[in-house]
Amino acid sequence: MLDQYETLLPGKSSAKKLRVVTVGSDEESLNELDRLLNTLGVEPVGRVIATVRKINASTYFGKGKIDEARMKVECLKADALIVDVELSPNQLRNIEAEIKKAILDRPGVIIEIFSEHARTRESKTQVALARLQYLLPRLSHFWTHFERQRGGGTAARGMGEKQIEVDRRMVKKQMTVLRDRLKLIEKERNVQRSGRKDVLKVAIVGYTNAGKSTLLNSMTHSDVLVEDKLFATLDASVRALDPNSHPPIVAIDTVGFISRLPPTLVASFRSTLEELQQADLLLHVVDASSSQAREQYDETERILKELKVEDKPRLVVLNKADLLGTQPGARNRARLVVPGAMMVSALNPEDVEKVRETVMNHFRGKMEVWEVLIPYSESKLESQLHAHGSIEVSRYMTKGTFYRLRMDEGWARKLQLKKFQL
Repeated sequence: MLDQYETLLPGKSSAKKLRVVTVGSDEESLNELDRLLNTLGVEPVGRVIATVRKINASTYFGKGKIDEARMKVECLKADALIVDVELSPNQLRNIEAEIKKAILDRPGVIIEIFSEHARTRESKTQVALARLQYLLPRLSHFWTHFERQRGGGTAARGMGEKQIEVDRRMVKKQMTVLRDRLKLIEKERNVQRSGRKDVLKVAIVGYTNAGKSTLLNSMTHSDVLVEDKLFATLDASVRALDPNSHPPIVAIDTVGFISRLPPTLVASFRSTLEELQQADLLLHVVDASSSQAREQYDETERILKELKVEDKPRLVVLNKADLLGTQPGARNRARLVVPGAMMVSALNPEDVEKVRETVMNHFRGKMEVWEVLIPYSESKLESQLHAHGSIEVSRYMTKGTFYRLRMDEGWARKLQLKKFQL
C-alpha cells in the first residue's frame, strides 16, 4: 500500500488551506514559486531570501538562514517550508529536523502540479512514474514525516524501517508496471500520429501561462482548457487551423516550459517533444506583460535548443498586449523583449487573425507554383493534387486537365510532377 505517498505535501488534502513559508535566492524566483503554490491551492505567508555562495552539503543553506526560516515558520504558524531549489534526500531530512515541519523542494512542487493537471491516460501514467522516481530515494524522509504526524514513537520508528523496505520494493515494482504501460501507449500514439503525416503542423510553444491555449482557441475556434494557472495544459492538443487548405494545416498546443524542470518530469513532455520534432513551424508565444518576459523567452529558446529543434522556422508573438494598458512606453518596452516580434492579444479577434494569416502565409511561401497537364488516364494523381496541393486554376484540355497549383516541394517530388510540367 502506497496510499500515504499520494501527496508530497502532508496536510494539503485537509479542509484547511495549507500555509507555507518559502525560501529562495531572489524575489523574482520566489514570485514564480508563489504562483506555482497558488496553482496548488497553497497559501504562501512569508519568505526568506537566501543567496547561496557555497552550498552546505548537509542543509544546502547556511545555519543562519535555516534559523531564520525556522523562526519565520514558528512566528507565522506555517504548516510547511517550501524550498526553491532541488534538495538531496539528506538535505531534506536535515532541514526538517531543524524546522520540525514538512519540507518540500521545487521539483516536488512541480510534480504535485503535474499530478493535479494530468488529464489523459498517457500524462497520468508519465506523472505517476515521475512521482515514484522522485519518491524512491526520499522514502525514509516522507515515511518519517507521515509517522511523526500520526504520533509514532521509538517503537514505531523501528517498525518504520521494515515498512520502508517493503514500500521500496513496491515502488520499484509499480515503476516497472508504469514503464510497460507507457510502451503500449507510445505504440498507440505512433498510430494516431501516422494519420497526420500528410498534414502541415504548427506547434505553439512558450513558457508556462504565456497564453498558448487561449491563442489556439481563438485561431481555431475550439475549446481547449484555458485557466490562469501554471501548467493548466499538460497534453498536446491538436486542432485544425485551416481544414480547407491543401494540405490541411493543424495547430498543436504543447505543455508550457519552466526553468529548472525536474529531470524526472522531462519524460512527461514526451508527447510534446515528439510533436515539436514533427512540426513544420514553431509559434513561440511570450507573455509580454511579465516582468520576466525576456528571461522566459531565453529559457524557452534554451530548452528548444536542448531538444534539438532550434533550427526549425519560427514565428514569435508577444501576447497579452491587453494587459500593458494604453501607455506607449509600456508597449515600446515590451517590444524590446524580442525585436521584430508581433505584439498581439489572444483576446483581440483582429490580432488573432493577423497571427493566423502570418502562419498561413508562411506555409504558402514554402509552396512551389506548378503548371501541369495531367492526362485523363491519371485520375488517381488528380485526386492527390486536390488532397495535397492548393489548386488555383483547372481547365479541361484535349489531352488532359491543366492545373495551376501550389504544392509543397516534398509532395511535388513524391508525385513526380516534373513529368507533367508544362
